Amino acid sequence: MSGLASSALFAGGGRLLGGLAAPAARALARKAGFRWFVWRRVRKRLDFTCKGRTYRKWLRTLTVEELSTPVEDIQGTLTRRLDDLLSAGSSDWATAADHLSRALRMVELTYPAIAASLGDAERTELSEKWAQQRNVTVREALLQHAGPGAALSSNDLARVLQHRSEARRTVRLQSFEVDETALDLHFGRIEVPEVIPGDVVVMLGDFGSGKSETAETWHRTGIKDLMTDGNAPFPVWLSARDVLGQTLEEAVDRQLGSAWRRGRGASIVVDGLDETDPATAQNLLESARILTRTASNIRVLLTARPGILSPTDKETVRAKLFDENAALELVELTAGKAHSTWRWTKDMRATVTRPFFALAAGIMLGNNEAPSGEADLIRGLVENALAKGRERPAVTSEQTRSVLQDLAVGITRTSKDGLSYSDRLIAHSSRLVSDGPGDSVVFSLPIFQHWFAAQAIVTGDVPVAEVVTDALSFNRWRWAAAVAALSARTPEAVDDLLGKWVAGNPGAAAWIIDRAFSGHRDWRTEADENLDPTTSGTRLLRALRTWANALGPLADGVLPSQIVRGPVGLGVRVSGHRIIVALSTSRPASDRVTALPPELHPFSSSPVADWQFWLEAVAPQGDAWPWTKVQKMIAEATLKKLSTDPHLGAPDGIWEQERRFDLARRLLGHGSLLHGPLPANEVRKQAAEKFDAVDQDRSAYIKMGGRAFYSGAELDDLVSWVDATRSLDVVSHLPERDLPYPKGGWVWDFYSPQRLMEFEVEVYARACQAYDEALAHSFARLGWSMPRSSMAPFGVLLEVEFDGAERIGGIPGLRVIRAPMALMQELAPSGDESIWSASGRAVINQISRDATEEGEYFSTTLETIRSWLAAQNREPASGIGWTTTGADDMSETRPVANVAAGWLWDDLKDIGLGKGTFPQVR
Repeated sequence: MSGLASSALFAGGGRLLGGLAAPAARALARKAGFRWFVWRRVRKRLDFTCKGRTYRKWLRTLTVEELSTPVEDIQGTLTRRLDDLLSAGSSDWATAADHLSRALRMVELTYPAIAASLGDAERTELSEKWAQQRNVTVREALLQHAGPGAALSSNDLARVLQHRSEARRTVRLQSFEVDETALDLHFGRIEVPEVIPGDVVVMLGDFGSGKSETAETWHRTGIKDLMTDGNAPFPVWLSARDVLGQTLEEAVDRQLGSAWRRGRGASIVVDGLDETDPATAQNLLESARILTRTASNIRVLLTARPGILSPTDKETVRAKLFDENAALELVELTAGKAHSTWRWTKDMRATVTRPFFALAAGIMLGNNEAPSGEADLIRGLVENALAKGRERPAVTSEQTRSVLQDLAVGITRTSKDGLSYSDRLIAHSSRLVSDGPGDSVVFSLPIFQHWFAAQAIVTGDVPVAEVVTDALSFNRWRWAAAVAALSARTPEAVDDLLGKWVAGNPGAAAWIIDRAFSGHRDWRTEADENLDPTTSGTRLLRALRTWANALGPLADGVLPSQIVRGPVGLGVRVSGHRIIVALSTSRPASDRVTALPPELHPFSSSPVADWQFWLEAVAPQGDAWPWTKVQKMIAEATLKKLSTDPHLGAPDGIWEQERRFDLARRLLGHGSLLHGPLPANEVRKQAAEKFDAVDQDRSAYIKMGGRAFYSGAELDDLVSWVDATRSLDVVSHLPERDLPYPKGGWVWDFYSPQRLMEFEVEVYARACQAYDEALAHSFARLGWSMPRSSMAPFGVLLEVEFDGAERIGGIPGLRVIRAPMALMQELAPSGDESIWSASGRAVINQISRDATEEGEYFSTTLETIRSWLAAQNREPASGIGWTTTGADDMSETRPVANVAAGWLWDDLKDIGLGKGTFPQVR
């Protein structure tokens, strides 16, 4: 046998005995001395004892066919036969924890013993090498056949678990076309969380943040421990989908049998809780907690995206992202060469700090493509994978593509595949899918599901409007929708998708647009196409009209009034990448686009009849430019609207009441510290005089103190309100200061501790009402897309600290937690010291606790809130937490509006409709 043939045979196992199989079988069956010779050679290599007679009896059963069969195919069968014989003949053998591994070791050693007994030195050496290799494929097959509790040695089990771990990582990397060994440097840098026995740790991270790889690395540390320590805990890897319909304890039993219960314990990973619904995820967390408390030496690591379940602060760790340099290093490693990334947007740079997207960006750069955002990375990565040989049928075969698309839609809608038996067979023919719970199939990576679901949206197999039906549907479809927006082939298709989403819910649409196109430039280069002079104006008008109608009351003040208030004439001139737009001052019967008069341009020295110049700009990159341009206009305008619009809530609601009191206070010459009642007759007199001074022009504006402007309409309405209500006083609904001669000179020094608490609790209670009013009126069209609305109606838990170390500038400290109203009584502190607001929407108490007690309080409170949300199957788009601020709201002109506007602003920024610092209500 040549060295080359020998090496090839050894690498694959193969027929180790070759032509020796027939004489070996005859000798084993007929010659007791030959069996003794084989037994003696095997016995010398064993570090355990067994009955030689039983082993020799087994040797007689070996046939020519079995000895001629490739060892990786037959050794499992031979091992089970030998193990059964030895177990039947000896209770000591049957009760050994690793008796199946012992039997396998004897089978492996049998081959070189037979070859040596027949005098074939080359075959002896070859089969000896095979025995030393301890083939993992054979051990994997043996474990699968024996099932849970298979009596394998710790070393053999560790080899199988390592093999499975490598297979999982290979699947996750297959779309990147990169081998694990090529990323050794990256994987070697992963910092695993510390999870001690008795602990449950939940690793939270957004999509692509490396949660699964970090958990896999942690799992491998357990495997290494098992290889070196036969009494180490059993490493267990579970996908959250694998545990559906059973407890965590039952799932571990299905992998290990009962061996882990006898003191060894287990190190358990449950990956992908965000691939289930919030209620299921929370149940798995509870199951993990119960298991660590009731069984010995158990530690559990769960992975999920933020908001899907409710771990305590102690249980929570965050998936660690790259810094920018490490991210770009991985990008270039994957790309295979250095690339210029200086033109990348800030959003794009932030995106690649997540390992998945760094790898995806590297793949695209390696193909000389330029990624432009998260959704673009997903799309590019999947389409690159599908372009390769084995995966090409997923898009070129109509049957396969249709099945995979149906699979994506079914999982996205219901978390179940919904396929028939025959369709599952078709799905299994693709490496894009893997086995799911029971007999179901799932995609091997979420990005494949997102991509195929996106194609179903683009082709119309899924109604476009379904994406924005409600919060639950949006959370399921949002990434597929972002990929669909990028996958639309024509400007018309882009307009149809985005138009329906904006019309359905502009907040959800803004999120989709932000994720799909945030990496696009706000300008065009020479490589970009020129604007179409025929369609650009019409497309821009469609985007403006759709956004204006969808925003409802919110549109007034963030888009031009001519567009908001009815049909508009748009005058448009397009030149290359630039567009100039003017608005007609006359109102047409319906929206129309016309050519801009040639004499009208940004530097016109004289007005042009019937036209008002509005916009001159370079169009943003890409076919979606009308929609991204209008979205950014809105995002840049909402901050001003929150700061200046006094009519965000209900008529005569919280917003207007506070604005009316502020106007009355200014009319009488009082400062913002005054919150006591103001005589209505005197207020009316001053308001009437001011209104007369502007010739009773309701559209006029009057500046009164600082930067505050008040309209003639507000003065007129104030007079009418006093007349209609016959009120004796104009009131603020907030407690007045009670220390007219304070010891200090700060605004809060005018309030005793008791009165300050009474003031703050009313401010925050009324802010809750103001938030509700805004959602019901100005923000009604955004509705469920506002992230904190998942808790609405909510109340506020307040804690004030007058002498804590964290006070800044002497300001009393204030901690704020928003909680669903259904939980307020449960979460509120007990005792007479707590002060409730008149409405019951807020409660405040003075705190004095150490750091440990404080951490436990916040952890318990937030866990209760998250658990309640999970039970309601609500998934907040942003994390639940608390804020720390100063108890100095009396220094604000409109304190209630200021708090509520801050909450609304946080929501708007999260969905892509807010850009800037923070509201400054005036």
